[in-house]
Amino acid sequence: MNNQATTEQEDGLSVARLAELAAACAVPDGGFTVDPVTGVTPRTGFAVSVHPQYEHVTEAPVTPDELAAYLTRHAPILHVEGRAFGGWHNPDTGRVYLDVSIVVPTLAEALDHGCAARQLSVYDLATGACIDVPAPASTAGKEPPAEPTPPIPAPRAERTPPPCPPGNHARTATSRPPNKPPAGGKRTPKNKPDSTPKRSTGGPRKSPTSRRSPKTGSPHSR
Repeated sequence: MNNQATTEQEDGLSVARLAELAAACAVPDGGFTVDPVTGVTPRTGFAVSVHPQYEHVTEAPVTPDELAAYLTRHAPILHVEGRAFGGWHNPDTGRVYLDVSIVVPTLAEALDHGCAARQLSVYDLATGACIDVPAPASTAGKEPPAEPTPPIPAPRAERTPPPCPPGNHARTATSRPPNKPPAGGKRTPKNKPDSTPKRSTGGPRKSPTSRRSPKTGSPHSR
């Protein structure tokens, strides 16, 4: 009993009010959105969960004690201005989702928040209807782009030497023509002289002591 009184004082929710919220979640697609301090339900706007990290999933039916434990555990975030305490019974899975919500005035704004937080639906407080959140347009029905294929390099061209101009063909040691001997003679080795000079056999060699006789006659002769 003391624990129940503490919950009522801290959260503003009586035991009877918690029982009403638990009963609302017992119905498939049923739920609630209340002010965590006063326990009052807003009548207009759209409720959407914006804190996926505080989401708690449990099997239906949820009990008033589970609701009280959730309020105590997440009291710091629930006491932030503009936050609401919400619950929803998923008819497809039979599970109950407890979360921290906000209430916005338009459906478009609610769907934007729901898409960013990856929520399945938002809640219309005026009509009591759940509205599905569409999948992001960037990923719905699209396959991830394939990885680009690296280009195949072109085969390397064979290098062809440029043609030699006429009259300028390259010579090799085996293509050099042999030296031709002079016409009418034999080839003479390069390391021998063609011929050995011989001493002239003409007339007698003059003696170094012989001189030509002077002319006869007087220098005054004519």
